[in-house]
Amino acid sequence: MGSGRNDSPGSGNPGPSGESDPSPPTEPRRFPLAAQPEIMRAAEKDDQYASFVYDACRDAFRHLFGTRVAVAYQNETKLLGQMLYYVLTTGSGQQTLGEEYCDITQVAGPHGLSPTPARRALFIVYQTAVPYIAERISSRIASRGITLADLQSDEFYSNSGSERSQVESSTGVEISLPSESTASVSALSRLKEKLRGMCLRAVQRWPAVLPIAREFLQWVLRVNLMFFYFEGFYYHISKRAAGIRYVFIGKPSNQRPRYQILGIFLLIQLCIIAAEGLRRSNLSSITSSIHQTSLGSH
Repeated sequence: MGSGRNDSPGSGNPGPSGESDPSPPTEPRRFPLAAQPEIMRAAEKDDQYASFVYDACRDAFRHLFGTRVAVAYQNETKLLGQMLYYVLTTGSGQQTLGEEYCDITQVAGPHGLSPTPARRALFIVYQTAVPYIAERISSRIASRGITLADLQSDEFYSNSGSERSQVESSTGVEISLPSESTASVSALSRLKEKLRGMCLRAVQRWPAVLPIAREFLQWVLRVNLMFFYFEGFYYHISKRAAGIRYVFIGKPSNQRPRYQILGIFLLIQLCIIAAEGLRRSNLSSITSSIHQTSLGSH
């Protein structure tokens, strides 16, 4: 009756529904890396949307505290707008509006997984807070250096006068102190004076060093842009520091241009700038040596 039918699990014949056939394992889809035009367009859109958030924060701040306070704290308002935009998008694990517009998403690590909350927080800090803090500290040190340069002579004369009066008053009074305690106090005071002098010299020289530091920062930004044109990974230094790159999740297209030729042009420009800097340094050293030689001959 039903002897010709074999329904045992070990038989190779599939059942009516075909459930005995094992389904082939599905491999995870590998998305291609995002191209340079897509990353640059997304960054441009993000800057535009972040500026919209900044304008909203500035208007709210002006309505609450007045125009004068809003103008005085416009840098802080800009920082607040940028942090709000990136915290609400990247910080919450979502795409930014620029990334969504260009069909790209953030990945990190060798396996191309979604960035961890620590990486996202590091990127937000580097992108928003670090430039603001560096600019504030730099401007404060520069203003303090200018002020100290004006007051240095007065402080020197006042300190010398106070030391002279202390020496005159101490000549008439004999104080017996142990030699070890006197040596330790004098060594500590010399160390404090040395550190104070080093800090004062650094602060006083900072206004002259500031243009060189800004030029060096521009050079670093150009080097990062050159590597971006060659590699196509990190358009911002903040993403390079956090290790966040992009993959393309849109419809595949054969026409996805690359910008390696721009990287070659930028490399040539950087070589020319470096050669010009070396030439200027050599000329300045030669000029200073000639000046010292002329002074020695006289």
